[in-house]
Amino acid sequence: MPLQSQLQFFHQLAASVLLFAAKLVFYYACSIPFIAILSVRQEQKIWKRVAAVNEEAESEAKKNNNVVDADDNCFIAGPLTMIGILKVYIFNIFWMTGSLLGTLSLLPMWISRGCGPSVELEANAVMEKLCAMGTHMCVVGNVEVKNRELLPKINLHSNVNANATSTSTSTPAPVFIANHCSQLDVSTMYFVLRRFKWIAKQSVRYIPGAGNIMVLSGHIFIKRDRDRSKSSEQKKSTSISDLYEQSNHAIQSGIPMMFFPQGTRNMVDKLPFKDGAFKVAIDNESLIVPISIYVPPNAWNSWYPLNKAVNVNGIRRFLGMREIHNGNVRADDDDGDGDGDEIGNKIVVTVHEPIRTTKNTDRKELKEKCQDIIYSVLPPLYHGHGHVHDGSKMDQSTKDQQQKKSD
Repeated sequence: MPLQSQLQFFHQLAASVLLFAAKLVFYYACSIPFIAILSVRQEQKIWKRVAAVNEEAESEAKKNNNVVDADDNCFIAGPLTMIGILKVYIFNIFWMTGSLLGTLSLLPMWISRGCGPSVELEANAVMEKLCAMGTHMCVVGNVEVKNRELLPKINLHSNVNANATSTSTSTPAPVFIANHCSQLDVSTMYFVLRRFKWIAKQSVRYIPGAGNIMVLSGHIFIKRDRDRSKSSEQKKSTSISDLYEQSNHAIQSGIPMMFFPQGTRNMVDKLPFKDGAFKVAIDNESLIVPISIYVPPNAWNSWYPLNKAVNVNGIRRFLGMREIHNGNVRADDDDGDGDGDEIGNKIVVTVHEPIRTTKNTDRKELKEKCQDIIYSVLPPLYHGHGHVHDGSKMDQSTKDQQQKKSD
């Protein structure tokens, strides 16, 4: 076969392979809108339960002639409105699409470096961060980080590719823990931390875009033991052992671990913390850094970013809805002062003082201490109850306003 014919054959073959790969990516990306619906459903369940708890607590307060303390913003959160549902859907579409594009952009570098964990830094500290922060800013808004100076310094270029002996550092990386109430917690952490590893279920790696970039970033997936000859307890023990081994390797390599010790998303129940994060911290004698994440009641239901560009108040008045003041949704005028009760739309993250651990640290005491610290700056809703105060403590002006309403 002449050389020219051979070149033409290889060109056609390469073109066919690229076309086939492009079609696979296209069909793969087409699943994003459907998977986003599942994410919306999960978030909707959380906020629906928040609303139910709020209504129950408010009803109990009224029955006992108590007054809801509006400053705590406990009874304002409601189920997702149509605006909220749409924003959750857009949020997931943006995140998965951006992550997929980021993954595709890293593939040439990944192949040229011999595959494996060669692009973990770029995937985690650049692509994931850009995608998470960009999506969050577009759909929800900014994040306020308090006490950022308390964050331990992290070496971005820690090498996790070599063996554990050569990568061990004199000071192990810290362990970060935070409360978990919404999928917004995940994007929020990228405003706080520069580089870290999550622990996620094995099924997460198959989520279009988000799962792909997590694989390139080297996050830890819980592996299920498929050996049918083992009992369920043996399989669980093997999975946990593998999880700890990978977490310890990351910590000793200088890469922090990020845990949500509740184990699941929940805003209205103060769930006990699981052992995993604390075992990793104690085994490696790492600093453990408690972080509190406050997600405001109208995080999803606010009209952001429309309230920055159009006269949303005019639209809301026309539709008979509540107005917006200074970029925030105004609740009902419960205090009778005529100006409405403002609710902030900004997610607030509070970094607490790092806690030093040693091999002798009591795990149970450490868990209780960290939980108390995390919840110390969160409103009572996060503690599993609403906050009310006795009506006898009202000042005279408030009593007069309530008397006018009853008349």
